[in-house]
Amino acid sequence: MANKETLQTLNEIFAEEVEAAIRYLHLAVTIKGIDRITLQQTLLEGMNETMEHAQVVAEKLLEMGGVPSLDIRIQLAGEMSTGAEAIRTAVEFEQGALEAYRDLMVDAAGDVPMEEFARAQVALESEHLARFRLFLED
Repeated sequence: MANKETLQTLNEIFAEEVEAAIRYLHLAVTIKGIDRITLQQTLLEGMNETMEHAQVVAEKLLEMGGVPSLDIRIQLAGEMSTGAEAIRTAVEFEQGALEAYRDLMVDAAGDVPMEEFARAQVALESEHLARFRLFLED
């Protein structure tokens, strides 16, 4: 069984991943203008990837003797956004996910399988972040 801090961090990551998926969906449906054509599918793919991450984290929680819990409180404005605004928002929550997995690496110090899991997630989130940052370059 994992230590209490690791289980807590995993539950926080689980909630963050589910919240990010909801945010991706919201961004995808509220993007306006020509950006809608070029970015909507990318944002929906981000939503699907993020839900896959949430599922993996939930399974990891169960493997470690915990039970996934979900405490999210999210309010999203009923406003349209440009592509650049949507991508900047996606960068924010990808950065948050990256930091959460880095925290998990610290919490899991000495638990090699958990450290490796966290390290792999750091790599994935780093790739996502880099991909979205490319959209913002001129």
